[in-house]
Amino acid sequence: MPDEELHSPPVELTVFSGPLDLLLHLIRKNEVSIYDIPIFSICDQYNAYLRGMQELDLDVAGEFLWMASWLLHLKSKMLLPAVTEGEEDPREELVERLLAYRRVKELASFLYDTDTVRRCLWTLELTTMFETEAEPELNWEDVDLRLLAETYLQVMQRFAAAHPPPLQVLPLRYNVQQKMQDIYRRVLDDGLMPLLRHLNSRSDPEEVAAVMVATLELVRLRGVFAEQSRPFAEIYLRPGDHQLTATDMLNEEKPRDQE
Repeated sequence: MPDEELHSPPVELTVFSGPLDLLLHLIRKNEVSIYDIPIFSICDQYNAYLRGMQELDLDVAGEFLWMASWLLHLKSKMLLPAVTEGEEDPREELVERLLAYRRVKELASFLYDTDTVRRCLWTLELTTMFETEAEPELNWEDVDLRLLAETYLQVMQRFAAAHPPPLQVLPLRYNVQQKMQDIYRRVLDDGLMPLLRHLNSRSDPEEVAAVMVATLELVRLRGVFAEQSRPFAEIYLRPGDHQLTATDMLNEEKPRDQE
């Protein structure tokens, strides 16, 4: 049976082209160095953004959820003490990807601005022609209507790319906190829960996204542990080392070992 609908009003979120774009936004917003990312706070803020993005395409949602799992993995590795001095920083690969993405984004912005300026300028030759000569009459028989239509479509596409509509997130049809309680109760009752089999039995993409976010939150709170014997194998959830209450999940408290 579908979960009870939430009646909160729709909100608008900034459009992000991918998970790296969202991470760069959070780094700028928190005014922190990209070379020393505070994984704990960035991970929590990233998950908070995910809870508001319910109308995304499945492929895009998969990229965001994959990045969320990677951030949780880095967060758990940061909690472990270093085995040897000079051990490689687990955030190094993430920093390299963010730097490469930022360079590409800055270059794309520069090229776009240059093209905009170029298209808005008249050449000296054209200006002189219109100032000294009368405007030539247009022979409609020489007009290529196909080329004119293609040019019009290109202009409209460039305008649409430069002015994307805001992303409107409608009220949630599935409550993430309720999904957390359902999964946690099932794991405690059965002792072991096959996550992928559970997801495959759901046909609604929004419910699949809610279950994934709820599972990641339970793992973050250490209420459940996720285990996988080999890549692409079944993911099993088993009880974690923290006993959670309904209040814990509603308040989204941090794990007790981080207090």
